[in-house]
Amino acid sequence: MSRSHSFPLEVPQALLQCAAASHFDFGEDTAMVAVQHMLWQTVRLFETASRMGLKLKNIFALGKVYSNSPPVISTLRNMGVTVITSTIPAPGEFHPYFERDISELWRVAGEALAQRRIKRLLVLDDAGVSITNVPAAILGRYAVCGVEQTTRGMVLFEEKPPPFAVISWARAAVKLKIAGPIFSHFLIEKLNTEFLRGESLHRKHVGIIGLGSIGRGVAEVALKQRNNVLFYDPDPHVHVPPSLAGRVSRTDSLGELMLRCDYVFGCSGRNPFKDKWPLSHRPGIKLLSGSSGDQEFGPIIRDLKQKPHFKIASNTWDIVSEHGPSGPIHIAYLGYPYSFVSRGIEAVATSIVQVDFGGLLAALIQARLLLEECESGREQNGGIHRVSPKAQRFIYETWVRAMKNRRIDIMDRFGYEPDLLSAVQHDDWFVENTEPRAGEHYRPAKTVEELMERFICPSHFVRARGQD
Repeated sequence: MSRSHSFPLEVPQALLQCAAASHFDFGEDTAMVAVQHMLWQTVRLFETASRMGLKLKNIFALGKVYSNSPPVISTLRNMGVTVITSTIPAPGEFHPYFERDISELWRVAGEALAQRRIKRLLVLDDAGVSITNVPAAILGRYAVCGVEQTTRGMVLFEEKPPPFAVISWARAAVKLKIAGPIFSHFLIEKLNTEFLRGESLHRKHVGIIGLGSIGRGVAEVALKQRNNVLFYDPDPHVHVPPSLAGRVSRTDSLGELMLRCDYVFGCSGRNPFKDKWPLSHRPGIKLLSGSSGDQEFGPIIRDLKQKPHFKIASNTWDIVSEHGPSGPIHIAYLGYPYSFVSRGIEAVATSIVQVDFGGLLAALIQARLLLEECESGREQNGGIHRVSPKAQRFIYETWVRAMKNRRIDIMDRFGYEPDLLSAVQHDDWFVENTEPRAGEHYRPAKTVEELMERFICPSHFVRARGQD
């Protein structure tokens, strides 16, 4: 590892200082089961959690085959973390293999924890599969709370609600509005440097499936590179931000998008081609994923496997087939999220992406506090919960200062609109742009959010309570 990776990171360091000031401790009787990309950011996340009292020997982790860095896995194991070995899936079959890996993760964690004095369990998840497959024996033995970080996971929870409370970093304002454009920027950067070998995506017809956080970010970057941008989203009420209104064209169907575009980015977090493939498409179309797993183009991959001369490039994992319904199809990186194509210890610079894994750490702290409130009977352990807006603001402001000190111009680098950065100055912005929103079906856990406020600013909390 280079020396730069051992330098303090401002966001986790600030949270660590908050923990010391507020006397927060995860506790020796708390364990964590985590599905995380095996990248350097995970090392820094686990390191910081351990300095807040979470024993490294009580962390059990699983990566994803497309983002696993062997040096990172070795580092984590040397730290004392149990890391499950990922199996290699057949093309287009990531999820069945991943589910088996999840079962192994729970088997190993369950057997080890049964021999220890563990009272509660945090489940840090990426795509929701671990949370929705917690064994009944685990649920009967420990108090469990989850943290979910992806849209894919939130989609899964619509079909299969979790049996315990989940803190949704996936739908936090900072994740959606601040981290989203960062990941979109690096997705296009990887396309330019890896797929196009240093050229730029320029004057092409670019299609986007799903105009969510990542999709909007991809659209912004593609427009700046003077491409014609189209999108398809099955939600008739999907929000088109003012910055994109009149600059992107909506297609009426997925089929129309495939016929009109040279490049298509899957950004839906869903399985858009399920029961819709085969479709006519532009010959030579190039498909790249900005989602999780390979579900965006899974049906296409499984179909092409049955055709003659199916090839996977050994160095790039690209699928090239001459036998699509309308001729040649090129699917980049086995349909996995292209941000990870370099397979290094970082996909995005850890110093930049600390705004995201710092948010995960805050969500884990909130999950631990929620379990404490559940144990005392002040809260119920169920439902999807928002990440504390005040904690989000603390993370965002710490990150902005860090980027300024590192001389990184976030507006120029990641294309944020001036109106966005002005709006973020107000507390209401974090509330209005975070899900779930308070209303008829959701009431924020007031006691937990007060504890989070005390965590990030104990002196302010004491003054505020004294004025009540």
